[in-house]
Amino acid sequence: MKNLIIIGARGFGREVFDLAKNTQAFKDGEYIIKGFLDDKTDALEPYNGYPPILGGVETYEIEKDDVFVCALGTVQPKKHYAQLILDKGGEFINLVDLQANVRSDISHLKGVLIFSFVFVSVDVTLSDFVSIQHFACLGHDAKVGQWSHMSSYSTITGFTVLEEEVMLQTAAKVVPKKTVGKGSMVGAGSLVIKNVKPGESVFGSPARKM
Repeated sequence: MKNLIIIGARGFGREVFDLAKNTQAFKDGEYIIKGFLDDKTDALEPYNGYPPILGGVETYEIEKDDVFVCALGTVQPKKHYAQLILDKGGEFINLVDLQANVRSDISHLKGVLIFSFVFVSVDVTLSDFVSIQHFACLGHDAKVGQWSHMSSYSTITGFTVLEEEVMLQTAAKVVPKKTVGKGSMVGAGSLVIKNVKPGESVFGSPARKM
């Protein structure tokens, strides 16, 4: 049995804790939830029913049977803190909610988070450390690059490409065969109808550079 540690104990961390309890792996006893890593040691004080904060990422010493997930919704902090654990030799696992519908293989990946009521269609290519929140939808043959984050109700359609480190905010949508470049951000409720250049932030319907 593995000991799961969640990086981040703020709002998204509590959501990931809930996700971690609703996977087939948890039901099968493959891991228990050991606790959180967070510099804010009082992050959980107003809340009940959560495991302890074990310390900060920088100072935590990995123990036998520890495995990790990263519960940071913003791309660059997620990449930074996950990399600190990777550099220490830490192992990351995937979490897939029992109520998610995933029609593509992710067994070769690490650090992927897929929440309830997500739909991943056939022949979708995901990458390590992608996070997909509730009710997001990924159409056939879509590709999502490493570290990218899809917020709740966001949609990418057939042959859409999200390059590395892309953030789709709540209910953002991308029409078929368009590419959202590395490090870009698509604002909440936006509709992307043409390619987004690397590093751009776009907003609106149709989405325009901010």
